[in-house]
Amino acid sequence: MINKIILTGLFVVVINAQSPDELYSNALEDLESGNISSAVASFNSALEMDPTFAPAYIGLARTFVRKGDLKGARENFIAAIEAEPENKEFRSEYEQMSELVTLMSKGKRSMQSGDVDQALESFRIASEKFPQYPESVFNTGLTYFRKKDFKEAVSYFNRVLEINPEHETALTAVKNVAKNYFNNGNQFYKRGDLEAAISSYQNVLSVDKTFYQAHYQMGVIQSKMGDRVLAIDSYQKALDVNPQFYKGYFALGLAKNSNNDSDGAIGALQTAIDIYPGYDKAYGALGDIFINRKDFEKAKQSLNMAITVNPNYSKGHANLGVIYSEEENWDQAISSLEMAVALNENDSMSYFRLASAYNSNGNCGSAKTAARQSTEIKNRFGGAWFELGIAEWCGGKGNKIAALNAFESARNDRSWRKMAEYEIDKVNNPQKYEK
Repeated sequence: MINKIILTGLFVVVINAQSPDELYSNALEDLESGNISSAVASFNSALEMDPTFAPAYIGLARTFVRKGDLKGARENFIAAIEAEPENKEFRSEYEQMSELVTLMSKGKRSMQSGDVDQALESFRIASEKFPQYPESVFNTGLTYFRKKDFKEAVSYFNRVLEINPEHETALTAVKNVAKNYFNNGNQFYKRGDLEAAISSYQNVLSVDKTFYQAHYQMGVIQSKMGDRVLAIDSYQKALDVNPQFYKGYFALGLAKNSNNDSDGAIGALQTAIDIYPGYDKAYGALGDIFINRKDFEKAKQSLNMAITVNPNYSKGHANLGVIYSEEENWDQAISSLEMAVALNENDSMSYFRLASAYNSNGNCGSAKTAARQSTEIKNRFGGAWFELGIAEWCGGKGNKIAALNAFESARNDRSWRKMAEYEIDKVNNPQKYEK
């Protein structure tokens, strides 16, 4: 029985084992498809089976050339020659290495001394004579990068990646060019040059299609310019690259809502929350949508979540105050609006609503304080002056002159003119309104 098990195991090993020639063929296939690391592994496996297998040494040498590792290439050329001393091709390739080293050294010296043209010429000759060596191409790209000719630099960095897709320095260089364009775009955006900013972000994407932040920034600008359809498309492209980008879902939700797609907006905002459950602004945006729909229960649920995850989220408290005011729940409205203005002292609308809630609750003194705060922040806003007039008059128990002055200020705002004139008439002719 034991003998049968041993024989079976040996049979499996024989079936699964590959010869050095087969491993060598696998390595060549890996090289063809750009899997440099796999090729090195297969060549090394072949040599473990047969340390005298010269084709694997020469394969490793050529692979190290593609990796830009001349030291590793030289060691394996020597090993190949020792394994097959009579092979003139191996010896010839090895001897050519010295010419490559000379050309690269000359190019780097020229670049360091500022002789750009001579550096480019040395790298060009090296690239033509040794097309599988990536460093001559990379250094050409680096030279153009230092000249700030980024498009030309990227074209060479991409050629490096065709030779060796695992070339980390070239990958980093491409990303650095993309970052450079991206930073330029951000500077244009800050200066208000939106067209130039979009052009820079497009340059980013021509270099690196996975740079999702560029798609996102284009969406921000397109939203700002009023082109919500394009903005939605840009946000979606950002999310296609990075499905965990919760800020992208938030922006997508706002854009869809502005484009009259509130259902789509709710879906996008909910996804943002699923990814980042502590996203107060997303809960707040959901609250806005539900308020517009007059679905106050869902709005309150969303806004209460917003202030739960962030008790200092002033807009959440402010919008809860809006809902409670709509429901004429003045005590709750006052509580929420007091918190809103405590967190944001420049929120003139919350002060205005707070004054209205206090007036509705019969607290003229607190209403005056809140209304005056609102007028100090937005002096031309008629609503604040209107509530100040109501508070000053206080149902006929207050200061008539102060009330009329406030209503006159409210009249200057067209939106409040009719209401202010009505209250002025009530103050001047109270008998007309007696029941």
